Amino acid sequence: MYAGSPGAGVDVTAADAAAASSNQPVLIWVAAGLIALSVLAFSVVLSPSLQTRRERRLASIDDYVAGTVPTARRDVRPQTTALTEQLIGFGERQMQGKESTKSTMALITRADLPFRAGEWYVLRALAGLVGLVLVAFLLRESDPVVVLVGATVGAVVGVLLPALVLKFLAGRRANAFESVLPDVLMLVSTSLRSGFGLAQALDAVARDAAEPAAKEFSRALAEARIGTDISDALDHLATRMNSTSMRWAVMAIRIQREVGGNLADTLHTTASTLKERESIRRQVRALSAEGRLSAYILVAMPIGIFLFMMYANYEYISQLWLNPIGILMLIAGAVMMVVGILWMRQVVKIEV
Repeated sequence: MYAGSPGAGVDVTAADAAAASSNQPVLIWVAAGLIALSVLAFSVVLSPSLQTRRERRLASIDDYVAGTVPTARRDVRPQTTALTEQLIGFGERQMQGKESTKSTMALITRADLPFRAGEWYVLRALAGLVGLVLVAFLLRESDPVVVLVGATVGAVVGVLLPALVLKFLAGRRANAFESVLPDVLMLVSTSLRSGFGLAQALDAVARDAAEPAAKEFSRALAEARIGTDISDALDHLATRMNSTSMRWAVMAIRIQREVGGNLADTLHTTASTLKERESIRRQVRALSAEGRLSAYILVAMPIGIFLFMMYANYEYISQLWLNPIGILMLIAGAVMMVVGILWMRQVVKIEV
């Protein structure tokens, strides 16, 4: 049929649709292959670090006692490959000398995650790659410009998501430490009144207290046993967990050691003060729960509507990035969303 005939447009459209449908399986397999490679690289790079708690404990004992790993343990612990070492080494070089590396490693320690700096860099790079591939696969039938912009946004989100998850895990563990600290100090005070020394009382905390206090006080006690002053070890604990309450307790211990007095009574008073402060904090959190829930709903509502319209009426919502006015509206909406999130966060955030 000739191009000028009335049915030519129909035939050309049908041919384009047939070509697109024939290319879809290829795109699906390419996307699946890239995702599989990303997951494989993730498992290869991070498998040496993702050991069980028992394996890490036994490995640390082996390294401390003998300085080398016995043959029996060498078969159990996962071995790093040349590719793994190259990727981790590249990540170490990229992280070295940056101002953000120190804060990142502090968050990793606070969250109790088994990552080195190089492994964390590779993890974020792989997350960015997965985000790029997923978004490009979801927008494969769109305009090439839209696919490029969407893939870039997906890569940025993939890179930023691990950092947000890390901050959440570190904050949750720090809050758990703050909540159990008054009971821990009360246990130390009771042990001191029973005739134990401060080191023995901390050892009782390491054995009987709830997590994460038990592990953190075990670290502080280990530092004290290798020569660090016990006050300095506890101060390191407060810095590691970013705990204001623990700094108060360390200050009380330092003052008692300098001027004298009954340390058990001092810690008992400090624990009572921290309990009252924790009670007030929980009460304020309960009173501000309605505001926080409203903030969550207001933030999630436009995002949910946008995702629903992507599924229900793609042609309508696509005008936001196909039309110049729509692009301006999208940018203005994103800026207003960020300003609103920061505003509502300051409104519902009350320091105690």
